[in-house]
Amino acid sequence: MSRILNLSRRQMLHGLGTGVLALGFGYPARAQGGAGFGAMIAIAPDGTVHFTCPSSEMGQGTQEALARLVAEELDCDWARMEVGLPWADRAFINPGMGKQMTANSATTVGYFLPLRRAGAAARMMLMQAGAARWGVPVDQISTQAGEVIHAASGRRLTYGALAAEAARLPVPGDAALKNPADFRLIGGKSPRKDLAAKVTGRAEFGIDVMRPDMLVGALALAPHPRARVEAANLAEVKAMPGVAAVVPVDGGYAVLAPRFWVAKKAAEALKLTVLSSPTAGVDDKGIDAALTRAFAEKAPMPFPDFDFSTMRPRAGGGDKAAVLAAIAAAPRRVEAEYDVPYLAHAAMEPLNCSAHFADGQLTLRGPMQSPEDVRKLAANMAGLPLDKVRVEVTFLGGGFGRKWATDFPIPAMQAAMAVPGRWVKLIWTRENDLAMDQFRPAYRVKSVAGIGADGALVAVHSRIAGQSINTYHGRRGFPGMADPTAAGLLIYGCYTPVMKLMEFHEADLAIPVGFWRSVTMSQNAFFAESFIDEAARAAGRDPYAYRRAMLAGEPRILRALDKAADMIGWDRPKAKGVGRGIALTYNEGHVCAQAVEVHIAKGKLAIRRIVAAFDCGVMVDPAGVESQISGGIVFGLQAALWGGVSFADGRPQISNFNDVRLPGLADVPPIKVALIPSGTKPGNAGEAGTPPIAPALANAIADAGGGRVRRLPLSLRFELENA
Repeated sequence: MSRILNLSRRQMLHGLGTGVLALGFGYPARAQGGAGFGAMIAIAPDGTVHFTCPSSEMGQGTQEALARLVAEELDCDWARMEVGLPWADRAFINPGMGKQMTANSATTVGYFLPLRRAGAAARMMLMQAGAARWGVPVDQISTQAGEVIHAASGRRLTYGALAAEAARLPVPGDAALKNPADFRLIGGKSPRKDLAAKVTGRAEFGIDVMRPDMLVGALALAPHPRARVEAANLAEVKAMPGVAAVVPVDGGYAVLAPRFWVAKKAAEALKLTVLSSPTAGVDDKGIDAALTRAFAEKAPMPFPDFDFSTMRPRAGGGDKAAVLAAIAAAPRRVEAEYDVPYLAHAAMEPLNCSAHFADGQLTLRGPMQSPEDVRKLAANMAGLPLDKVRVEVTFLGGGFGRKWATDFPIPAMQAAMAVPGRWVKLIWTRENDLAMDQFRPAYRVKSVAGIGADGALVAVHSRIAGQSINTYHGRRGFPGMADPTAAGLLIYGCYTPVMKLMEFHEADLAIPVGFWRSVTMSQNAFFAESFIDEAARAAGRDPYAYRRAMLAGEPRILRALDKAADMIGWDRPKAKGVGRGIALTYNEGHVCAQAVEVHIAKGKLAIRRIVAAFDCGVMVDPAGVESQISGGIVFGLQAALWGGVSFADGRPQISNFNDVRLPGLADVPPIKVALIPSGTKPGNAGEAGTPPIAPALANAIADAGGGRVRRLPLSLRFELENA
C-alpha cells in the first residue's frame, strides 16, 4: 500500500508561486532499509497541473503514458497538464526496480498503480477542500475536467482556486481508483505531450544544453576505456588559439574551448601514445578463438532461475544428468551451433553531458537513463557529499541501453571541476561514441535436443559462450552461477513438457560490453526460436503446429501465436521460393509473436511482409504501444540484416554511420501490428518488438529453401532485394 506525502513544504518544485498543491508519493521502507518512491503533482493557482515525470524520455513515450495515469485519476483538464523531466532523487525511484532508472521496459509496469493512487488522492483532497468551502458533505461533490462541482447548487470551482486549501489537508490513504470501464485517457488517443516541443525544436536534449559563458569540450580518447595513454604534445595543444584547457579525464583528455569546432580540432591534434590496453591485439579471429576456448576450457556454469518480471534472481538449474540421459536415450537428436556478433547502440544523439562546479556544489545535466547511479558515482569520484551533487535529466535522443551506463557523464564532471565556476558541455563525436561503445556481446550457442519416436521434443541442452556483462562492470553474481543476463530464454520455458538445461561458458575477453535493447532476449530469441524450428522440421512437423502442441497450458501465448499465423496467412499456398517463418517471445508482462514472409531467388532475399501480434495487458497509450512494436521490429531487423562490429588491432572497426548500415525506407517491408486486448495488468512494450524478428526471418528463409541461418547478420549470406 502506498503512502502519499504532501511535499509542498519540501520545496521540491520551483517557480510555481504560492498556493500550490504539491504531492509526492512515498512507500513503506523496504525490509532491508530503504527504498522510497516518489513522483510529483503540483496544481498552480491558474489551474495548470504540473507533473514531474519520474522516468527518462528517450522517444519511447513514457512521459505520455505516466502523465495519463495521473490525469486519469485526478480528473484534470488534460490540455492544462504540463509534464517535466526529473532529477536524481530517491523520490522518483521506480518501485518495481527499487532504483531511479529507465530500463528493462519497466516504467509503465512499475508506476502504473502508484501514479494512479497519487492522482486519486489529489482529487480527493480537492473535493474535500470544495466541500469545506461550501459547507456540504464531500459525498455531494464531484469533479470534471479540472473543476470541483456541487451539482445540487450548481456551484463550480477550478482546481487552481482550491489548490492552496487542498494542500493543507491530510493526504488520504484510501482514495478509490476509477473503474477501468470509466477510463477516458488510459487506452485512448491524444497527441503526445512532448510532440510539439520536439517538432518545433523547443525540446531540450542533452546536446542542446546552453549556459552563459559555457565551455564546450571535445574528447581525445584511448582505444579502450581502461587503457592508459599519454599525450606527447600537451603544451603545444594548450597553446592553440581558443583552447581554454586540456583536462585529463577517464579514457583520455578533454579539450575545452568556447566553441566545439575549436575544441575538436585541438583534440584531433593531440598525439596520444597507448601505454597499455585490455584489448591490445584483439581482432575477429581472436574473438572467435576465445569463444572456442571458452567451450573447451571454461567449466560450464548453471544459470540462476532468473525472473525478469520481478528482477529477483533465484538460485536454480536443471538436472543435468537426467537431461543428458534423456537426450542420449532419444531415438533422434538435433544439434546446431549459432553465432551472433557484437552490436553497437548507435543512438541518433551521441553521448554528451554538461556539468558545473562551484562553491562545493556539482551539477550535471544530460541525457541519462540512470541519474541515481550517476549521482552516486559522481559524488564518490568528486569526493563530495551526495547532497552537494545534483543530476538533472534532459530528453534523450535514443538510448537503447547505452545511456543506462554511467561512463559518459564522468568526463564532463572531471572537466567542470578543472574549471570551477564555468559550465562545461562535453560532446562525444559520433566517432568517440561508436568507438567507446559498451557493445552487446558476441555469443555462440551449442544446442542439442532429443526427439521422441512420436516426434515430440523430449529434452534440450543449450550451452552459451560469451562475455559476462556483469563481470565487465564488476557486479557480483551468485557464486558458481552464470551471469543471468546472458541466459534469457535460451530454452523457452513455455514449451512443455520438455526437460531443459542451460549452461554458460564465460569467455575471457575484455571488450567493453553493456546492455543493448531487450538485453538477453536480443540474442536468445534467435537461438531458441531457430532451434525449435529446426527441431520441428527434423521431426517432420509444421513449425507453427509444433509450437502449438507444446503450448497447451499457455492460452495467452497461443492467442498471440495464432493471431500472427493468421495475419501472415500461414496455411495459404506458396509459390516457389516463398517462405514463411514464425517466432515468439514472452515474459510475465507481454507476449509478442511475429511472422515473416520472404522470397528468395538467386541468392537475393526479399522480405515481403512482417506481422506482429502483441499482448501487454492494459495499454495506457495503444498508439504508443503500436509504435514501440513497429520501431522495435525495424531496430531488430537492422541487427539481423547488417548488425555486427568487427575488431582489429584492439579497436572496433566502426567510426560513423557510414559503417553502421541502417535500413532506409525502401528496405523496410510492410509491417502490420495487431494489439491483443487482455485483462491482465500492464506489461512491458519498449523492448518486446526487437527479439522475435531475427528468428522469424531465419525460419522464413529456411522455409523458402534458403537454408538454415545460424550466424548473423544475414548480409553474410544474402543480398537484400526490396520486395
